[in-house]
Amino acid sequence: MKKDEMKSFLKKIPRGVIYHKVTDSVRYLLASMLAPLHKKEKVIEFENIFASYCERKHCIAFPFARTAIYFVLKALDLPKGAEVILPPITIKGIVDVVVDLGLTPVYVDLDADTINFRLDQLREKLNPNVKVAIITPLFGLVPDVSAMVALLKANGVFVIEDFSQCLNGRYDNRRVGTFGDVGIYSASSIKTLDTLGGGLAITDDQVIHDRLRNAQAGLMPARRTALIKKAWVNLVRNVATSEPVFSLLTFPALQLVRQRDPEAALKQTGHRDKGRLATLPLLWFCRYTSVQAQIGIEQIKGVIAQDAARVANVEFLKTYCEIDDFPKTTQESRNVYWQLILPVSNALEAQAYFAKRGIDSATSSLELVCALKDYPNRADLQTAQRIYRNGIFIPCFPHLSQSDMQRIVMAVNGYFQERGHAKEG
Repeated sequence: MKKDEMKSFLKKIPRGVIYHKVTDSVRYLLASMLAPLHKKEKVIEFENIFASYCERKHCIAFPFARTAIYFVLKALDLPKGAEVILPPITIKGIVDVVVDLGLTPVYVDLDADTINFRLDQLREKLNPNVKVAIITPLFGLVPDVSAMVALLKANGVFVIEDFSQCLNGRYDNRRVGTFGDVGIYSASSIKTLDTLGGGLAITDDQVIHDRLRNAQAGLMPARRTALIKKAWVNLVRNVATSEPVFSLLTFPALQLVRQRDPEAALKQTGHRDKGRLATLPLLWFCRYTSVQAQIGIEQIKGVIAQDAARVANVEFLKTYCEIDDFPKTTQESRNVYWQLILPVSNALEAQAYFAKRGIDSATSSLELVCALKDYPNRADLQTAQRIYRNGIFIPCFPHLSQSDMQRIVMAVNGYFQERGHAKEG
């Protein structure tokens, strides 16, 4: 075996990465321990930078995206029982917020190509009691946001865009996050702009801005222990997915976990508690810190270049993988592919197949919230179920080598060839 072939054989490819250097993670851990947390001018500086970056007038920083959504909904002073249209796949915390405010979640199934609301089903769900809709471009895929927002606005619905997985995505050259009344970005670990958490609300509406700013002022002081924990988890993930640690330690450990319990390593960042919260945690109502703001100021400069590298990787994979199963979105969509999702018939089987070839993969750690048993308005949505259970993430992160990309192509083609499935034409 040649030296390059041996290196390729020994190297394992992680399911995903942290979008900054390990040395940065070390610095951020130290800052979380030692630096001041409540320098208001630093938070305002980052808010202004992020608002300008996203082509909005205002940005208001909260500790979590769910907290930002909570205060947006509260600012609207909605009647009890008002309906909020939600994506069937999202974080459970958003449903907790909706229910805590006495509102009713309503779910719309997904289109298999855009991984977003089916317009026909969205239209069917609209009625005078629907007051808000949250549009979430999952996995960095951009749907026809313009048509969705036009339909919702024609029916008097307030629109929130949760673009946590789609920073820099565009539709018809307009930024995702600027079509609705408010955009929300979650700057949590493994996102393309990761500030050790945070929910950044952007808007052009002065009234909404003023109400959110008042809500922000009423938040409790940040807990240093919580920030240290986030920084520590971020560092551990960064080290664990870096070479040679991933190949020598992390990947073998994942294989052992899979042998004992195949389900345990299936989700990208692990499984989540599905139980209903009796009350919203106080931690959700602590301030966004100046340490996080400084991280955002540093890291935002490199996001576009990383996006370009990741998109180029996806285009390579879509070109050379001999299948036609990747989501297609629209001609006007400029996708950023936070993750490259591939529908398969059995996610556990596919994960095991790729792992035998040194490629780690995973399904989303988001929840199929429309099926949560402890929450109202459960819905049996077939496309959402298929994507949730058997949509697997194929590695596409920026620093994959050409050799890595070729290995992924060979693995994907091999998997589908064994199942007699290939690209048409």
